[in-house]
This record gives sequence, C-alpha cells and structure tokens, in this order.
Amino acid sequence: MDPAEVRAQKQAPGKDMIIFGSASIVSQLSEHGLIDEYPFVVGPLLLGGGRSPINGLSARVALDLLEAKPYASGNLMLGYAARPG
Repeated sequence: MDPAEVRAQKQAPGKDMIIFGSASIVSQLSEHGLIDEYPFVVGPLLLGGGRSPINGLSARVALDLLEAKPYASGNLMLGYAARPG
C-alpha cells in the first residue's frame, strides 16, 4: 500500500472509498492519517477473547462520535470521525 497513491485517490473527484473487513489495511491507512471515518458494529455477544480490530499504530488516533444507531437485533452501529491533527 502506497500512502501517496491513496492520498492522491482521496483528493481526486469521485465517490467515497470504503474498506470492508481488512484490519491490516485499516491499520496501515490509519497510521498515515488516511481514514476519515470509522464505523464499528457492536454485537451483543461476549466471546471472552479476541483481537483488536486495529493493531500496530505508533500513536493514538483521536475520534469524535458522529452517530450511535441501535438495531432491533441488539447490534449497535457506532460511527466515528478521525479528529484532524
């Protein structure tokens, strides 16, 4: 993944880009400040273990809550925006 290429694609006209289910790509893009919004779906299930959805960041990424949407299934969609800076 070339951060300069992704940055150029983000600045080009067109629709928004979205990533589904690739923690390694999200981690790499986050490290370079290339993700604007993070949607997370929380399901009502306790597993007792697991992995972090984003690993390997060298610094914290501050997020601002945009939306919290509950569903009849019990799932909760949380939408966050990456705080600039």
